[in-house]
Amino acid sequence: MKSTQALTEQMHLKCNEDEKYWMADALDELKGRVTTMGFKAKNRRDIIRASGLELFLEVIRLWEEDEIIIKAAFRALLNVVPEPGACEHLLEMGGRELIDKAMNNHIEEPQIKADGTKIMYALLGQGATVAIRDLKRVERAIQYKVPLAVAESIKIDDGAKKKKFKVAAPEEEGETDEDMKKGQKIGIVRVVMNMKKFSHDQQVQILGVETMMTMARKGLNPRDIVSAEGIEALVSAMGGYPKSYQIQWRGCATITDFSQSIAVCSELGKRGAVTAVMNAYERFADNKDVRQQALWAMAGLCKVSHCRERLEEQQLKILLYKLILIPIKSPGTVVDVVVPLIFHQIYTHKDLDEAANPPKKNLYDLKAEQKQLDA
Repeated sequence: MKSTQALTEQMHLKCNEDEKYWMADALDELKGRVTTMGFKAKNRRDIIRASGLELFLEVIRLWEEDEIIIKAAFRALLNVVPEPGACEHLLEMGGRELIDKAMNNHIEEPQIKADGTKIMYALLGQGATVAIRDLKRVERAIQYKVPLAVAESIKIDDGAKKKKFKVAAPEEEGETDEDMKKGQKIGIVRVVMNMKKFSHDQQVQILGVETMMTMARKGLNPRDIVSAEGIEALVSAMGGYPKSYQIQWRGCATITDFSQSIAVCSELGKRGAVTAVMNAYERFADNKDVRQQALWAMAGLCKVSHCRERLEEQQLKILLYKLILIPIKSPGTVVDVVVPLIFHQIYTHKDLDEAANPPKKNLYDLKAEQKQLDA
């Protein structure tokens, strides 16, 4: 009898349409070996060592419409995923999407649905770990200005500082500026995809917002971020974790940097950034760092008229009245944040005073207005 590793290697060679029934039997043989008491762990490791996970995905891809093969592949894969590191590797190879597609192709088959659901649960349990690792790679690629392929080889948990890491120039990697830009676009899409897929995981959202802040500060094309729905992902993270200092501070800082571009600033206003910034200011009333960063973000958004109108709808003038006029009217009032200069240029003291203390209407005027409305 062939060893588990030898059998897996042979299956790689016979992964073609003519060997369909042999492949189904071989998959069941592997399944039997990874469920045999006393040898389960060893056989799982042998399968993985012989690129068995890649084999399972290739089988599912090749025979995705064949019920018999999919059943056999799911049975075998279900008993291999408990091996440490297996789920992460499957996710990195796109296994989740492939398995989900196979399940949808056989939605009426209960056995495929049951086994596929168990595999998906196992993958989802480790998905956030893979997403965090991917976000760190993308951030390093942007931070060090290296191609994504180079960033993939950087160990994430090695604790190395930037000064210890020798950054290769793009030309040394055989990549042009155009290749670098394409790689950055891919990185942006990956960040947004991970943030959307793991919106329930706070650590993924923290790293996602941090990576976006790096993108903004390293001069990536903000239009690429807008087209990849990066603004929606950023605003969603700020709305989903309103009490997270890291997300709120970094989110406001990212909005401030993005608003340097008038076109992007306009998109920020249309996609909910105004509400996110105002909420951050209000919720962190006792934290001057977040409130200061929120004020800088408001100042950036004020460059576009419709953003300024949205801010005013959410009581921007009253907020500024408290920060600018109250200290003048009540000497000794302490204001622990700096009011950006742009607000002094846009609004006069009279504007702010009238917004905070609107003149009371005469009772007869109110009745006259009501009669006109009734008429």
